[in-house]
Amino acid sequence: MSEVRRIGAALLCVAVVAVFAGCEWLLGLDTTPPTCRITSPTDSALVNGVVPLAATASDSIGVDRVEFYADGLLVSSDSFSPYAANWDVSGFTEGTWHSVSGIAYDLSGNKGYSDTVAVEIAALGPRSVYHGELDVQATGREVVSFDANPGDTLRGDVQIVAGGTLSTFLWLDKDNYQKYIANQSYTALLRQESFSQMSMRQGVATSGKLYLVFANAGSSEVKCWVRFVLE
Repeated sequence: MSEVRRIGAALLCVAVVAVFAGCEWLLGLDTTPPTCRITSPTDSALVNGVVPLAATASDSIGVDRVEFYADGLLVSSDSFSPYAANWDVSGFTEGTWHSVSGIAYDLSGNKGYSDTVAVEIAALGPRSVYHGELDVQATGREVVSFDANPGDTLRGDVQIVAGGTLSTFLWLDKDNYQKYIANQSYTALLRQESFSQMSMRQGVATSGKLYLVFANAGSSEVKCWVRFVLE
């Protein structure tokens, strides 16, 4: 068979599959459930306040919506990717554990169940550094600052939910942050490059103002869920 005929045959197969999938949906014959996965929070994470929830979902025909559940109760529903919701845990008891899960529905009404993530309620108050969503613009950066004391521990998680990877994450003290924004040579307390997910736990050796820098050297916006807490 010539190369042209091979390509033509391959395109025909793709078209047949697409038509057949569409007919399945129109005739009510689609019985394949969508896939669903919780991407935020991470399993065993410490959470408090308003917790951002995120999930991915896919289906051969199309995803209609994703429902988010906490302890088996519906929190919210989202019909647009990236699928996200907010869960208020401010009234929960510190140290208690709770479950987060999702259900994706396709256009035929089939259900796809996610994994179940367990999270622990952390203490609220001034020890919290940052918990929420960051939209880092193309060739831009977002900065979170906080005050710490020697003996503190900084614990955090970053999960990219849209835009690929984050170019650079930096943890800087005040002097090195000033050098960084002045494009001078600097030394980071912690540096992570080109990642889609990261977790850290590191002791604080100095007091005063410290900075978390989320830098995006790419050409498109990067959206990430961020949680950093001082313990």
